[in-house]
Amino acid sequence: MTTLRKLIARARAEDGMSLVEVVVALMVFAVIALGVGYSTITILKMTEDTRARQVATNLASSEIDKARGLQDPFLVTNNTKTTVISGTTYTITRSSSWVTTGGADVGCGTGTGSLQSKRVNITVTWNGMLTTTQPVRSDTLISPDERINDPALGTVRISVLNVAGTGSSGVAVNLSPTSGGAALAAQPNPTDTDGCSFALKVAPGTYNVTISRANSVDTNQSTTSTKSVVVTAGGSVAAQFQYDYAATFNLVYASNNTGTTALLPSDLDTTYLSTFGAYVDSSGPKSQVLLHPVPSGYAGIAGKYIAPVAGNAGCINVDPASWAEGTVNGTVYAAGVRTANVAAAPQGSVTMSIPMGLMTVKMPSSGYLFAVSSAGPTGSGDPGCSAAPTYSFGYQSGTQTLALPYGSWILYSGSKSNGSNKSPIPAANLGLVGSILNILGGGTTVTLDPRQPK
Repeated sequence: MTTLRKLIARARAEDGMSLVEVVVALMVFAVIALGVGYSTITILKMTEDTRARQVATNLASSEIDKARGLQDPFLVTNNTKTTVISGTTYTITRSSSWVTTGGADVGCGTGTGSLQSKRVNITVTWNGMLTTTQPVRSDTLISPDERINDPALGTVRISVLNVAGTGSSGVAVNLSPTSGGAALAAQPNPTDTDGCSFALKVAPGTYNVTISRANSVDTNQSTTSTKSVVVTAGGSVAAQFQYDYAATFNLVYASNNTGTTALLPSDLDTTYLSTFGAYVDSSGPKSQVLLHPVPSGYAGIAGKYIAPVAGNAGCINVDPASWAEGTVNGTVYAAGVRTANVAAAPQGSVTMSIPMGLMTVKMPSSGYLFAVSSAGPTGSGDPGCSAAPTYSFGYQSGTQTLALPYGSWILYSGSKSNGSNKSPIPAANLGLVGSILNILGGGTTVTLDPRQPK
């Protein structure tokens, strides 16, 4: 009997759920709850996304109506804007392209063929879009009210882009015939926000297309830019330009000079190196220069840099980077280093340092002072300049500190401003400033070296 009571008591003690069973039940509940919660959130997001898509569809339709309402395809340009509705930000992008008679889409700077109509595409996106949701798109074709083509005449499409690759607006356009053709009754309108302008019904022939805008320059640093195009009957031709507001570069010549102010040649050349090559300004030293705002910037070099080509060694000694490592008079010099590029945004400004060779001269007597480029003495390491420029310092007397482009020079003085009676200044009258090389061989040639001892 006692044994039976113990068995009954033990069975009663094991009634109910174990801890493991409780944990498993909670985990099952959590999974179900998470699934329900995720489904609820997904449904809410899908509902919100559907509502946003309906709004986006209405916005796209409205933009299409606005484009059609302009009633002139030349007024329809690319555009992006945002609007906020019920806390959701919508981005509306309008893109357009011309459709030729052959059905091809062309921009104002690409393609050929007569223009027929303009294709307009509206794309609307919104913040919080589901990854599986496609943007809302709407398209239309807009045709001009009157015929813009003539089988006997042609069209010139002008495209002007800025350094960012987007349209440069407000640029004046002028077409002038150079061979055949005829003067236009009216010049094309300035470029629109896409950087486009059109000359319609132009007589066949060759024309110069010239663009201009205040405070603007092209990649050749010209304030006006010209392209030649040939217009054919029934066809269209594009003239493409890169043109932007200029950047201002404030120039500091002989930036390495820490002593007495140095004289600069009045007719000094200055070279600006960029990804577009070398641009040489031969108008003398100045406090600032306006340049095309190349994003990678420019390196300023005193002197006229001429890149070497087959059969011409050019003039490269003015560029510090052209000087190789070498030994002169027992001293090892590291390779020359060009100053780092500096850049400025369109209509922005930046300071450009231009280091130069420095030396002193004691005038034998008052007179006109000249520096003539010369071949470097043996062992100087001068990479050379075949152009052999001559620079003038005007009428001088006494001892002067001079700044010259890097390279080898012979100094002359004379009584005439044109240098017709000039004679070399003795080596004893010449001195050097800083770590520039000594006069080699006791001659009158001075090598101004940009390198530094290792």
